[in-house]
Amino acid sequence: MQAERLDRVQVFALLAVLGGLLLPHAERLPSWLLAVLALLFGWRLLLQYKQWRMPPKWLLLPLTFALTVGVFFEFRTLFGRTGGIALLAMLIGAKLLETRGRRDALLLVYLGYFLVVTNFLFEQSIAMGIYLGLMVLAITALLVGWHTLGGWTGQPRQALAQLRLAGTLMLQALPVMAVLFVFFPRIEGPLWRLPQDRNAARPGLSDSMAPGSFSKMGQDDSVAFRVSFNGEGPSQDLLYWRGPVFDHYDGRVWTQGPSGLAAEGVIQGRGQPLDYVLTLEAHQRPWLLALDMPASVPPQARLSEQYQLVGRRIVDKRLRLELQAWRDYQVGQIESPLQLERALQLPEQGNPRARQVAAGWRSLPPAERVNQALRFFGSQGLQYTLEPPLYGQQSVDEFVFAGKQGFCEHFAGAFVFMLRAAGVPARVVGGYQGGEQNGDYLIVRQADAHAWTEVWLDGVGWRRVDPTFEVAPERIREGLASAVGAEELPYLMRLDNNLIKRVQLLLDSAVNGWNQWVIGYTPERQRQLLRRLGIDDLLSGRFIAYFLGGLFGLLAIVAASLLWMARPPRRDPARQAWERFCRKLAARGVEIGPAEAPSDFARRARQALPEQANQIDAIVQAYLGVRYGQGEDVAQLWQRVRAFRA
Repeated sequence: MQAERLDRVQVFALLAVLGGLLLPHAERLPSWLLAVLALLFGWRLLLQYKQWRMPPKWLLLPLTFALTVGVFFEFRTLFGRTGGIALLAMLIGAKLLETRGRRDALLLVYLGYFLVVTNFLFEQSIAMGIYLGLMVLAITALLVGWHTLGGWTGQPRQALAQLRLAGTLMLQALPVMAVLFVFFPRIEGPLWRLPQDRNAARPGLSDSMAPGSFSKMGQDDSVAFRVSFNGEGPSQDLLYWRGPVFDHYDGRVWTQGPSGLAAEGVIQGRGQPLDYVLTLEAHQRPWLLALDMPASVPPQARLSEQYQLVGRRIVDKRLRLELQAWRDYQVGQIESPLQLERALQLPEQGNPRARQVAAGWRSLPPAERVNQALRFFGSQGLQYTLEPPLYGQQSVDEFVFAGKQGFCEHFAGAFVFMLRAAGVPARVVGGYQGGEQNGDYLIVRQADAHAWTEVWLDGVGWRRVDPTFEVAPERIREGLASAVGAEELPYLMRLDNNLIKRVQLLLDSAVNGWNQWVIGYTPERQRQLLRRLGIDDLLSGRFIAYFLGGLFGLLAIVAASLLWMARPPRRDPARQAWERFCRKLAARGVEIGPAEAPSDFARRARQALPEQANQIDAIVQAYLGVRYGQGEDVAQLWQRVRAFRA
């Protein structure tokens, strides 16, 4: 390898590629670190353009140490996902300041390949896959350029040739990559456990509910999860996706109380359960979402006493779940006194008007109290809106008797408060309601977040009651877009059946396919595929034989294709015949000139060999006919050349 210094074009290309790989991490890194990175990159570029001397070692060592200390104090670790990426970015910036020749540049190129992998620690979307694929193409083109005989100069024609070669190499690697992806043994978790970032964003449902918390989510059109049903799914008004259950109220905020595990068989379903696959987006919380009411518990979850699926670890990446749900069920007929006591808990004071109205229902049977509460909510002139006013400490009274405008959390919270005041055990259930059909699957967005209630009746158990339905039934039957004004909706939900909406749904369909067949290719799905191939054990001799045979077979195909592409180009039969004719004439002393036309050569040959003039003319005319597409046959040309005796 040559040891000459990098020129301007090479330095700019290297900085551009490394910057492109660090770009997706920009949203995860603090502003001061981004400023330092920009300074280091700019410094290296300035050194190249001004031809200044590189910084000495005595300056680089304390600089690197200071950057490492800064990263540690920012993240309190050097080994978390974000902390580790920050440290790597700082070290790359420092390495640039001592990069003089190809050897140093190649080290940065190899670090660039590692940066590609680090981006997948945070996001595995199809868009990120395409972006990083293009970046791998750029890195490989740099690598090709620095290993070719002529070096890398950055000339447009040369750069295009290197990009083509890099693309060819990547395409040749695709079959091997596909075999490894499908058959290489997959594990349940990462090879190493990275510490979770404490300040990671937490989209979606919170672990508490206060006035305004759900209405804020109503402005978010990002995807919460996607669902594919095995067969026909339930109607829109039955799509209640169960999440956290709130049973403690402090006068302002609803929170989750302590919860154990549900008893075996506590949910009594009738009929056949509904099978479906739910692909949950990362939300940095432990709970899962499931169609009310869960009929199965996946291996990575447990069922709480409030019948909520809770994961064994936080959902920090996209998760594919195969679930079942009961359409018809009965649950909690025999409930523990502790659970019922929690379902009646209220602060000692607050919201006196709501308490007074609810006290008047106590003489009624419990089921009638629930119906009376529903009639009361339907008769108060309450309005469903994404932009309710801010209520104070007496939020229930202010909402029901004064403001009369609220979102689902206002209705559910006030309804449970009044039922508890009337002596009926009740609680708030958070989750999502409805969804948008897109082909053969359902899209549930953050804007579909919803809160409803459950009431407990003796001999019946827990029963779902949604007070929002009494005020805005179209919200439950048709979705959020039909219940509020278009100006209140997030952008994507305002779009009707127009081109932009169709394109958006088409793109989401591609994302869903990526999630199901690439991101969702779990160890269990791999085992299912292998069982279809008659392989029950990944370590069996049969699997190893199949795996190695397939891998070596692919390598043989790739090698054969490379040899085929590297073969010398096939010579033109007409040209071969002409060259043989010229050799015969040369043996008689008539040699063709370096740039002599066939007709001129034929004229000289006729003069030198008049007795064979007719043969010479016939051969030349046949050659010109073949060469310029005048219908002559190559076989006939060869026949004339063989018959010519010089």
